[in-house]
Amino acid sequence: MQMIVIFIAGIVLMYLDMSFTGFSPVMMCGVEVYFVPKLLFMYILLLTIYAGPRISMFFAVLFGIMLDVYIGSLYGIHIFGFIAFVIFMQTAFRVFYRDFVAMAFVVLLNTFLFDLYQYAVYSVLDLISMPIFDYVALRAVPSVMINALFFVVLYVLAVQTAKVRKEFRRTN
Repeated sequence: MQMIVIFIAGIVLMYLDMSFTGFSPVMMCGVEVYFVPKLLFMYILLLTIYAGPRISMFFAVLFGIMLDVYIGSLYGIHIFGFIAFVIFMQTAFRVFYRDFVAMAFVVLLNTFLFDLYQYAVYSVLDLISMPIFDYVALRAVPSVMINALFFVVLYVLAVQTAKVRKEFRRTN
């Protein structure tokens, strides 16, 4: 039951991520600013803590493949990034262990680092030509700010999917 709920939530979050690209870039003072939410990525990171690393690793692989196939620009960037950051999240939370502020900081830091990871891969392959400062100032930092706004909603969603697992086991 929990796997079905997580899958449906992941599909909805992936759809929201993709539909939000219709609003970006936003012109601010004559400069294009990109707000790129990483709802699915943050949800998978939160699942590492609340549903377990095995479940989040499974969904990191599943949704990483789905995103790589859907976007199609470079295969493997999402799947390897998701897996690496799930492992990092699991390792980081051995130290912090479910402190909300630390968890929010680590998740938002991971979204920032995931943006930088994507930039590094795309710039090495010469698929983008934006300078690093422009990328950080006009895409990575605004994306972290929009992700910080959505974090609380994703936190509640992750906690609720963890409860589905516990309640389902009690009834059976």
